[in-house]
Amino acid sequence: MHRLLEALNGLDETYTARAALNDEQLSKRHPLFWLAHIGAHLGDTVVWLLVTLFLWRQSDGNRQKRGTLFGWILSFAVSIFGTLLIKQAVRRTRPGSGSFLYAGGADKHSFPSGHGVRCGVILTWATAFWPGAGKLAPLLVLWIGWARVALNIHYIGDVVAGLVLGVGLSRIIRGRAWGQHKK
Repeated sequence: MHRLLEALNGLDETYTARAALNDEQLSKRHPLFWLAHIGAHLGDTVVWLLVTLFLWRQSDGNRQKRGTLFGWILSFAVSIFGTLLIKQAVRRTRPGSGSFLYAGGADKHSFPSGHGVRCGVILTWATAFWPGAGKLAPLLVLWIGWARVALNIHYIGDVVAGLVLGVGLSRIIRGRAWGQHKK
């Protein structure tokens, strides 16, 4: 099992290095620099907190909408807690210097990607709030995931693991939340 994990880690590092932007592309004048920086921040907690506040306001006291929104909020909360626990247990260093917006604490660790986890939550719940979002949410998730790797903040495996964790936790919560609404 140890050899398998080492082999997977080696592949992850190799493909991440290939996907990361080069020095020229990281120049502030290059379009990929701006595309990556915007994408990297679209998964930030503060962005989705603002989206949540907007959704709360739009719910107009509707009990079913607020119940769905509670599931959304619970998914984010559980995923943040789960991500921090796993980061502290695994303690994988980031592929880059780790200095881009990251200080001490749990966020200095790379695995799993918190942005990837949030992307899993977004994918799972987007259609509950925006029926047409089923087609756009995967594009947003790909952009965010690519950006985190392109800027050398995460390995590809970090983003994929985060996405799987976010989808898994959210599907459990969404199944329970919807099951309770039917009663």
